[in-house]
Amino acid sequence: MARPGTESLIMEPQAGRPTGPPRGLTVYVRALMVFDLALATAIAPLLPYYTHAAGLSKPAAGILMASYPLGILVGALPAGLLAGRLGPRACVLLGLAVTAAAVLAFGWSSAPGALAATRFAQGLAGSCVWVGGLAWLAAATPLARRGKALGPAFGFAAVGTLVGPVIGAFAHTAGTRLAFTTTAAAAAGLMTAAALLPGPPDMSALKLLPPPAALRDRAVGTGVALTMLAGMTIGALEVLAPLRLSQLGASVPLIAGVFFVAGCGEATLSPLIGKLSDRRGEAVPARFLLAAAAVVCLTFPLLGQVGWLAALLALGMPALGSLCVPGSTLLSAGAERLHLHQGVAFGAANCAWSAGQFAATAAAGAIAHATSDFVPCALLAGLCVTAAAALLPASPLRPHPLPTPGAAGLARPGTARSSPGGRGSQ
Repeated sequence: MARPGTESLIMEPQAGRPTGPPRGLTVYVRALMVFDLALATAIAPLLPYYTHAAGLSKPAAGILMASYPLGILVGALPAGLLAGRLGPRACVLLGLAVTAAAVLAFGWSSAPGALAATRFAQGLAGSCVWVGGLAWLAAATPLARRGKALGPAFGFAAVGTLVGPVIGAFAHTAGTRLAFTTTAAAAAGLMTAAALLPGPPDMSALKLLPPPAALRDRAVGTGVALTMLAGMTIGALEVLAPLRLSQLGASVPLIAGVFFVAGCGEATLSPLIGKLSDRRGEAVPARFLLAAAAVVCLTFPLLGQVGWLAALLALGMPALGSLCVPGSTLLSAGAERLHLHQGVAFGAANCAWSAGQFAATAAAGAIAHATSDFVPCALLAGLCVTAAAALLPASPLRPHPLPTPGAAGLARPGTARSSPGGRGSQ
């Protein structure tokens, strides 16, 4: 049964209909999330090596580090449209194919231009993998259980951030050619697995380009705002936190340990936030996470002892990254109401996250250098408080589906889905 007061908003599965995505698809998308984020974070431990081996200057090293997130940002919306045109599975397969080629070229390159170009290509391909995988999972999941399905996927993405430095350390020890050739082989293995899974439901009747009303839809607008705030807060603290910890005397292993514990915390918290979103609505966990984010941002520049600061970051940063769970479920629900393709929704989510992270990463350090750490942190805390206040109305955020002729929804009562063994939209 749906929770009281939301029977018309969240649609229950009909008798004989699956109550969630196929188990194999759930495991597969989680593996995609780990692979994608591991690849994104593997370069950090190798930056000193490439600075020496490729003769990178500090500006060139910065360009190399920015190439991947720039590729994600540029590729986010095109990946959503690609998932709509070709289907989520084809989008994933294309992303993995480009990833394998780009990773292989990266591992065997030493020229600065080639390294930056192949990292940019990996970012573009990562958008296809991320958007296609999440759209595939959302399309196969009833709306009332979408938070439960998406939450663990984002949790496994946090696990990927822990695996990435391990890959980087292995590449430093065994050699970049062996390490990244192995990574390319892993991408090929994921392509094989994708071909064996049941295809997503037929979404050919859904719209690919969002109508102007999409930007005014409450669920879509709130989802974009929450996802962008997640990227902004994480991006800012990824710059400011290591520098402040180091300034207070923290060692490199301690700084790494803080981010490791925070990653484990996010991997644990995200599934819980997804379940809570399904049971109580996205506004409840979103308000909690926004309040926690505001406290972390305001307290961070005020602490002058390493131990207290490390504890705050390790325990508080999981709340920042977990904001993308209610944000993405709202975007997915809003897309279903407006009969938009799920690829468009997750393309928008990926764009919002990467734009927020890219902007905050660039601006936080500059503002802090010109003033102090407190100024950018206070600005972020103000945005979080404003967003939490906007969520105070008690009306549910998951909207009523709009009427449409034919097959327009993914899990509406009376809409036929492809059979568990069918291929549907490829």
